[in-house]
Amino acid sequence: MKRRMFIKNTTLFGASLFSLPLLMTLSSCKSSSSSEKVLKNQAVSAFNRFKSVWNFKDFWKRGNTFDACLVFVDALQNQWPDDSEIIEIQKEVEDMLKENLEFFHSYDSGKLWADDFGWWGLMALNARKHLLKIGNIELANAYLKLSTDLCWEYKKKTAYDNSDEGFPVLHGCRNGDANGESKGVKNTVTNVLLFLLSSRIYRCLSEEGIANGDKYLDMAYKQWVWFDEWFNLKDFEYLKKLDAEGVLVQERPMAFIEGSTYIEKIHPPWAEGWIWSGDQGMLVASLTDMLAIADDLDAYLKRTNINPNFDSGTFKSKINNLIENLAKGIQNGLIANVDGIMREAPCYSSFGPEHGRDYLAGRGIMVRYLAQDEIKKHLDIDLTDNISKTFEAIWNTRDIATNQFKPEFTAIENDKLYIEQFTQLWGLADDVYQWNLDKMKEKNKNGVCQSIGLDFLGATIRSLKEE
Repeated sequence: MKRRMFIKNTTLFGASLFSLPLLMTLSSCKSSSSSEKVLKNQAVSAFNRFKSVWNFKDFWKRGNTFDACLVFVDALQNQWPDDSEIIEIQKEVEDMLKENLEFFHSYDSGKLWADDFGWWGLMALNARKHLLKIGNIELANAYLKLSTDLCWEYKKKTAYDNSDEGFPVLHGCRNGDANGESKGVKNTVTNVLLFLLSSRIYRCLSEEGIANGDKYLDMAYKQWVWFDEWFNLKDFEYLKKLDAEGVLVQERPMAFIEGSTYIEKIHPPWAEGWIWSGDQGMLVASLTDMLAIADDLDAYLKRTNINPNFDSGTFKSKINNLIENLAKGIQNGLIANVDGIMREAPCYSSFGPEHGRDYLAGRGIMVRYLAQDEIKKHLDIDLTDNISKTFEAIWNTRDIATNQFKPEFTAIENDKLYIEQFTQLWGLADDVYQWNLDKMKEKNKNGVCQSIGLDFLGATIRSLKEE
């Protein structure tokens, strides 16, 4: 394949990347009791910085960054349930959630986009879990209502394509605005958000014994069918094989054939071979959910006669195979051989000035899901060392005075080797080494970067239970 050469960044970032003073390297004490103490101190410092940068005014990013915070705090609570500092953090998060709900309702929902509702819907479910743990049932119910009655309903009513006009694959979710003025494109992130939000709402309601979950199960199945039909169309390589073990899902399904409704190259600008790390993690999470609810799905499809020939055994086998292949793709394609650090795929569409500020958070989103215990057991790979190495790089390159994490945390010499590795596996790449965040406000950038660090730190803390 022809290699794309959009940009070559010659900045010498990373020349002294590892010359920064360290609090303590994780690797030097990984299996000792001091490792846990170091991680707890790092966690408190990272959270204290997050408190000063989290309440910025950017709708989807704020929803996503707070989701990172909630998953992170859950890891802290699981590891140190009786620690006074951790208990205090839980209380502080409760106050932040009160403020976040006011922030959500301060926006005109009609001007928001389909993916916005996906991020907030998922965050709201984690908010409910946190609030139920600390006994704030009223606020927990408010967040469940936000997830179901607002976020999911908007995506279903205004973004989901119920028409029979889609070709070569029907239906799916468009990333349009809630007022319906712009239909938007059917990219991966919008569809996987509806997929995951539907499956997670269904599981939440089922686990709590709340009725009326069928519509969420139905939508999760519809989204599975949309992805599955695309994956079966091998000519379009929406699910593309690497030149090694594994597959990765591209950021948008495209079919340049007569009559196709999947040819839009804007909103945001598309380029051949574009993949995004966040999609990989959320798709694996959605598929894991489908395994968990497969028996319920079997009963529902036969009871409603939607698919009376549905075979749960075949379905589970297919899902497991997909998860394992995606995990191999992540391991081979999104981790650098040279240093073992997890990276964003070198695609200008992710890094560039148009939408770099939106795709910056992908690495954190990916590991947020891959590190969950339920998901890890299906991956058939061990990412523990890669996650801890990535967090160590994030920590070692922070602003020591403020404990602010940065968008880049790897050496440029290693980045060049990674791009060579990725090109060999994927067939094409861009020479991009830094995120173009010129259009991003400083506080927004700090909030997103801090959330990436929380995602990797929380995942590292979860691994302590396995040692």
